[in-house]
Amino acid sequence: MTTSLLQRPTSQLELLLWSRQLQKARFDEVAALRFVSNALVALRDAKTPELSPIGRYLIAHEGIYAQCLGTIYLHGLLPREQEGSRAMAIQLAFELLELTIADLQQMLLANRLLEDIAGRANAPMAERTVKDLVALGDRAVDQAKLIYPDCFF
Repeated sequence: MTTSLLQRPTSQLELLLWSRQLQKARFDEVAALRFVSNALVALRDAKTPELSPIGRYLIAHEGIYAQCLGTIYLHGLLPREQEGSRAMAIQLAFELLELTIADLQQMLLANRLLEDIAGRANAPMAERTVKDLVALGDRAVDQAKLIYPDCFF
């Protein structure tokens, strides 16, 4: 492992910092690795067949979001808590991870669905939708392993 996982912010991230959509975060390697660990554990748990489809969907979504936050955090930044910050973090991370536009669109649709079903414990959820989201999370983690190999041992 390198002495520091911290990456230089891209020009896009610097612009979002300047526009106050992102904020500087005190970087700590342990915290960076915690984001990765949270993503891995959530995606593993989302594959647990004993849980309901809606529960597995929520867990998978949170795992992917943890990966997104971790990706941005590796540049010493985090989104400000404001309207649309979750979708912005997803979009930024998917770009940083060099995922496809189709993957980004799938995740943004998943984020909208999450907003629609929030607070509804009995919301209907198709098994195929859950499996597709878990597969997307696995692709995001695999891509993060390629781009940020020092975060995975």
